[in-house]
Amino acid sequence: MTTIAIREAGPRDLLDLAKLFEVLMEVRSNIEAMGRMLATVTEDPHYFLAAACDGDQVIGTAMGIECYDLVGNCRPFLVVENVVVNPDYRGRGVGKMLMKRLEQFAEERECSYIIFVSSGYREKAHQFYRALGYSSDHQGFKKQLRELG
Repeated sequence: MTTIAIREAGPRDLLDLAKLFEVLMEVRSNIEAMGRMLATVTEDPHYFLAAACDGDQVIGTAMGIECYDLVGNCRPFLVVENVVVNPDYRGRGVGKMLMKRLEQFAEERECSYIIFVSSGYREKAHQFYRALGYSSDHQGFKKQLRELG
């Protein structure tokens, strides 16, 4: 049994991340554009791109973005995006480790809450998030402005 480690992703992880995102979105990654954006994201302290690694291979990822808020005590909140685990590693706790690391990032920044959307047909993912303590008592909305491909 190998040991899975969670660390912050960086530019060296570009190709592994591209493969994971192709699994998640079923859209081919634009490596050049992704490389530029990965450099930007990893330099921005409001972003945390978690990488689950089996040795040198990235086998899962999740991104947290700290957002400012103007309501109440004006504490920030965290938006979670692009949660994906290599299908060969699902069911081994990798997703849980990634989400826990994002929760730690949110706690470090004193975020009030964590929010994200998940496609309606991803029932297994919804069960996973509920098991981690996330509620689905809010309605999420998303408007696609441009094609992903």
